[in-house]
Amino acid sequence: MSQRYEFKEARRRYNRIAGPLMAAYAVLCLSGSALWAFFDVEFKLVSAILALTICLPIVAVLLAKLRYFEETDEYTRLRQLRAFARAGAVTVSAVFIVGFLQLFELVGQVPVFLFGPLFFLVYGLATCTDRWFGKAA
Repeated sequence: MSQRYEFKEARRRYNRIAGPLMAAYAVLCLSGSALWAFFDVEFKLVSAILALTICLPIVAVLLAKLRYFEETDEYTRLRQLRAFARAGAVTVSAVFIVGFLQLFELVGQVPVFLFGPLFFLVYGLATCTDRWFGKAA
């Protein structure tokens, strides 16, 4: 079996997992917030379960992404993991910056869940810039 075929299979496997998980995430976000608002849930436990249920598809996608990295060759794995690390570093930096700006009352409340899309945006840009500049890292 050729390496190209194995990569294609790994990508297909990831897409078969990630696509439905992201669809589930979208449905859970919309239905979960609608249920929470409609029933005006006062029990903290029910709210916590609802919030964690909405997060599960994202966690599963991240784990599927890491599995996909393991199914590629060393070069591709290095490129992907470095982009993943860059995205993590930028996201954590943003969390610290916003946190301290809030601590010193220079900015208002920032919804924490917005840092998730920031991570994926930076991850995507980091993988593209590697390709554009022809670097492995």
